[in-house]
Amino acid sequence: MSLQTRSTFVLTHPSEIVQALVGLKDVRVLHYERRGPDVELGIEQAVENVRCPSCGGRAQVKERPVVRYVDLPVFGTPMRLAWRKHRMRCPDDSCPRRSWVLSDHRIAAKNCLLTTRAAKWATVQVGGGRTVSEVAAELACDWHTVNDSVTTYGEALLAADRKRLNRTTAIGLDETKFVHLGRTSHADYATTVADVENHQIIDILPTRNFTEVARWLEKQPVAWKERIRFGALDMSNTYAAVYSVVLPRAHQVVDSFHVIALANRCLDLVRRRVQAERFGRRHKGNDPLYRARRVLVMGEEKLDQPATVRLWSLLELGDPGGEVAIAYRVGEFNRSAQQLL
Repeated sequence: MSLQTRSTFVLTHPSEIVQALVGLKDVRVLHYERRGPDVELGIEQAVENVRCPSCGGRAQVKERPVVRYVDLPVFGTPMRLAWRKHRMRCPDDSCPRRSWVLSDHRIAAKNCLLTTRAAKWATVQVGGGRTVSEVAAELACDWHTVNDSVTTYGEALLAADRKRLNRTTAIGLDETKFVHLGRTSHADYATTVADVENHQIIDILPTRNFTEVARWLEKQPVAWKERIRFGALDMSNTYAAVYSVVLPRAHQVVDSFHVIALANRCLDLVRRRVQAERFGRRHKGNDPLYRARRVLVMGEEKLDQPATVRLWSLLELGDPGGEVAIAYRVGEFNRSAQQLL
């Protein structure tokens, strides 16, 4: 029995094959060229009767610039899309619009060197956990090309996703330090806005400046701001001021980690002060209080019997007035109270 293949979707003509690689209406394929390991596909828009967006008159073609974009690989081979654009002009001298370039977001977005399909794919890959470097290597392009595209499409996704704002009554502000290593190393700080109730990141702001953080909160919907009942922070005066100005009805809550960390810093300051007042100098390696510095910041329940005996023996030797011991007890009481919350 002979097989009938006339109903099977098979493309045999070269022009139809390369046209299928684009798959967009009103987009013509000009050429398909292979240069060593790279593939370039030339396209143009099928346009006619273009009108001036300002006066509505019939426009004329001024130039045909070619812009090359990074596209998805074809059978594992990197591909570039050479888009021959139309730069139009208005022949009416009285029209304020002199010239403009026709665009098509289906092919590529403005200020983006990845095609739309490549940019969407890259955004999904990076959002799924892959690094920008890995995606750039697969597309055979520069790191900044992928990062700029992912940033553009990621910001659009965040702007469209309103659900992450509508289901929380508690938010948190926390700073993150980013260190740039190079010939001149420097540190930048970012602010993470988190949904404390649902354990989800809402947004990351590239600054910890009061004005910028307050502006971001102020731009949010009024209904969302009215639902916020609690604001978590890390004892930062800046974030406390932001809550007081923008969300004055929200109860400010300091997370237990920073409360315990502050108690440990105060305990260490007391230890250093007592050491300096008693001996008139900084610590030495065999000083009792210096030998007890690490045990003092450990949880009391983590100490076995020998470690507990050693701690109090060192405090008796180095702190006869009991100031360090009192600060230690206050810190332990604070930590136990935080664990009960």
